[in-house]
Amino acid sequence: MPARIRLSFALALLSRVAFAQSPSTALPGVRFTLPRATDTIVYARTVTRSGTDSASGTRTVSMRAIASPGAPATLEVVQRFPGGGGEIVDTALADLSTLRAMAHRSHQPARTMRFTFVGERAQGSVVFLRATGDSTVAVDQAVGAIFDSNIIELVVASLPLRDGYAADVPFFIYERGGRVMMPVTVTGRTSVAFPRLGARDAWVVTVGVPGAPATVWVDATTRAVLRVRYDIAARALAFTDDRVTPLRD
Repeated sequence: MPARIRLSFALALLSRVAFAQSPSTALPGVRFTLPRATDTIVYARTVTRSGTDSASGTRTVSMRAIASPGAPATLEVVQRFPGGGGEIVDTALADLSTLRAMAHRSHQPARTMRFTFVGERAQGSVVFLRATGDSTVAVDQAVGAIFDSNIIELVVASLPLRDGYAADVPFFIYERGGRVMMPVTVTGRTSVAFPRLGARDAWVVTVGVPGAPATVWVDATTRAVLRVRYDIAARALAFTDDRVTPLRD
């Protein structure tokens, strides 16, 4: 059985357990609809260091719906992007309609992470990959109903965005103890000229990610994520992802 199929099968099984024991939603009002059974979106990444921009590869987001007998429909999101001196591959599994987190898996040059969200807890392990030998840390964190921080932009685009909208949204970040409440605020709606897509009517939304506040530009018509920017002041660094894949209006 190919590795990708094994992973999807395992995550689908885990989703049944997570759904059976977890609250139905992490935040009322979230409504996500996958445009097609599968969808792949490419973003061009620009890194800004001390005011100087440079191209830094791409981020690819692949999404697909998974239907399992006796379980709710789930969404698998696989992201690939440069990081840690190599490539990072993150896989998240969420409830298809509410985006409530069910499972997460991350492969990074220096570590791997696996979590399932069961009942009120995130359970799994982190394996640190070292030349002198790997080490494993067991994880068991109280989180409640939550969103995976790996899909922040999808959650933002699925909120009932409007002028004046603001909410505190629970996201999972293992390194910060599990549950992190992030303020999400609509700061405006305006026409923005994007490098590959031209002028689009977009909601501009800020997200209080600890240490790396984010801004997300969401197409007001299609709810597609057009741009994401993270600002890391401590490192005089920012990175911006601009959508390359054409929109389907």
